[in-house]
Parts: sequence; C-alpha cells; structure tokens
Amino acid sequence: MNNINKNLHPYWITGFSDAESTFSIRIFKDKHRKHGWRISPIFSIELHNKDIYLLEQIQTFFGVGKVYKSQYSACYTVQSFEDISLKIIPHFNKYPLLTKKEKDFLLFKEIVNLLNNKIHFTLEGIQKIVNLRASMNKGLSEDLKKSFSNTIPFTKIITNNFKEINPNWLVGFVDGEGSFYVKPVKSGFSVNFSISQHIRDVVLLENIAKYLDCGIVEKPRTRQSATFVVYKFHDNYSKILIFF
Repeated sequence: MNNINKNLHPYWITGFSDAESTFSIRIFKDKHRKHGWRISPIFSIELHNKDIYLLEQIQTFFGVGKVYKSQYSACYTVQSFEDISLKIIPHFNKYPLLTKKEKDFLLFKEIVNLLNNKIHFTLEGIQKIVNLRASMNKGLSEDLKKSFSNTIPFTKIITNNFKEINPNWLVGFVDGEGSFYVKPVKSGFSVNFSISQHIRDVVLLENIAKYLDCGIVEKPRTRQSATFVVYKFHDNYSKILIFF
C-alpha cells in the first residue's frame, strides 16, 4: 500500500519542516536502564489546532507517527526509533533542509546512528551523545548539565552543500513563515509580503530575494532577526501573486 499523500510534494514537506519542525533528543533518567538513562529521538511539528488537518496530511505522507490535539494546539510526532531511521532521516537526506535547522538535523542523525550502533550501552557512549545533544536546539537543561558536568559541546561544523531553492520548498516554507498583509499609508494602503528569520539565516533570505527577483532584506541592528520584504505593488502583483 502506498501511503504517500499526492497533494504534498516532498520538497513542500521539507520547506514546511524548515519553518515549523523540531528535531530533538530527549535524555531522561530511567531506573530500568543499565546506566540509568534513556535516550529518545523525536521529530515533531506543532501548530494551532485549527491546522490539525495539515498535520494529518503530513502524517499520511510519512505513513508513521501520531497526531495529538489539545485545547489550543495540535502536534505531529514521530518517536519510534525504527520510523525515524527508515522514514524521517531518509526523507531529509534526499530533500535537504535549507535553514540553519539543518545543523540540528545532522546532529540528530548522528545520534540516531550512534544509538543504532548501541553506543549508549556504555557511560562513555552516553557522554558522547550528550556532547552532541549539547549543540542542538537550546542546549542542555540545567539538570543534564549537573548530571554530565564533563560535557564538551560538539563544535565541528557539519553542513550539506545544498543551496538551490526548489519552488515547492519555498511554498512550504512560506506556509510556515510567510506573511501577506495590508497596512495603511498616507496615500492609501500598501500590500506587502514578508518572511522573517533569525539573523543566522540572512543568506537564505538573500537567496530567496534573488530567486523571486524582487524585494529587499532588512537587517535591523537592534534585533537578532532579518526580514525579506516586498513593498512594491508591481512586484507583489506580477511576481509574488503569480508565483503563489
């Protein structure tokens, strides 16, 4: 049985994941484990619960994972080691991420490989995984820092040399991060399109501007963010509107 949802392009999945997903490694105490620690890789996407249908489509695309709904949010998660190894990682190997989230994915993949090789069966192996985990997302929790006081965060730069923008990736990314809005100006109204990102992804925004052949990238000195924005009506009408 083919579980792929034909309405979602693989590059759309990657673009949307660049905007909304999280690759995380949960490390927590478990008295049933030989050395007292359990390590679990998790891939997740959390949205407002009004968009739960989209998470269900992503679940259908991958054919694995579960969708959970709370009062205000919904979350698609894949926590099975086998599903992550056979579905999630191969997808992002074939359709690479373009934002700096790629670094988290590559560290995530390395940890999954180490788990597959049973390195976590020793304390030295667990520490190696913690070293990698320390460089992901927002780093280690205070409890993990205390428990693994000898941690040396992984500092080697690892990245895929993939910079080409696929139009389906861009649509998925904009679904997660883009804004279409109208604001009042002295002469009437201005229609604008924008994408904001952390300043570390400013090069990506500049590449998007080149790809769409319009707009500018603003880098305010007072914030750690950058914004690609299209102000000109003609560009929004003849390029942005037509593209989407």
